[in-house]
Amino acid sequence: MIPRIYFPRTAEPGESLELPADQLHYLRNVLRLKVGDAATLFDGRGFEYSAVITGLGGRKAHMRVTAKNRIPVEPAPKITLAQALPKGTKLEWIIQKATEMGATGILPFTSARSIPKIQENKIEQKLIRWRKIAAEAAEQCGRSDVPEIPGILPFEKVLSRAAAGSLKVIFWEAEPERSLRQILRENAFGVKDVFAVVGPEGGFAPSEIDRAKSAGFVTASLGGRVLRVETAALAVLAILQYALGGFTEPNETEPKT
Repeated sequence: MIPRIYFPRTAEPGESLELPADQLHYLRNVLRLKVGDAATLFDGRGFEYSAVITGLGGRKAHMRVTAKNRIPVEPAPKITLAQALPKGTKLEWIIQKATEMGATGILPFTSARSIPKIQENKIEQKLIRWRKIAAEAAEQCGRSDVPEIPGILPFEKVLSRAAAGSLKVIFWEAEPERSLRQILRENAFGVKDVFAVVGPEGGFAPSEIDRAKSAGFVTASLGGRVLRVETAALAVLAILQYALGGFTEPNETEPKT
């Protein structure tokens, strides 16, 4: 199987490229590839590149592009996951799995009950790490794009990032009536853009729910069980992908409801 490597810029056939040390390690020490072996690069902007390894020495891998191909755009729902900062390294796991589950954007945010407090001088380091995790997950699962992780936003700014016309849902453990299933039944016709907000371990403050409702969000429940933050995020993405047709096979028609 030819490995896929994320290379976030355009290239042309015949061009020689340098890949950084971490990708050198992956190609040489993990995949055990050698000079002359083939690899596929993708830029996250709709193009894939056939390439041949020309060097694996020093601190960089060297490759030569042999072909450039536009990747056919697959019709799929656009799902943005806004995730409150959880404790420990849970967000790294969420980013990895959300990428595999097809999230088009992942927005970490702080809220009233968020426990982690990331120092200002460490934010950029965190973002580099998270984006690297997303890129590696995209390589592994065969995605042609990498989810956008723009930064760590405050709760109020996250609400304003939802696109006009999108289905805006915030998950709240105190929601007494509406399940995600019910909301999708009411809104599923023509919905191809969902902005889903998942809170921290302590849930949302009532004032935050009020602000979300004022911004056009609907509150939803994931059922009577208390789910861990990372479980809730994955459950939300799985339900949305299935309900909106993201899990259909290439020649499969969506079931009629």
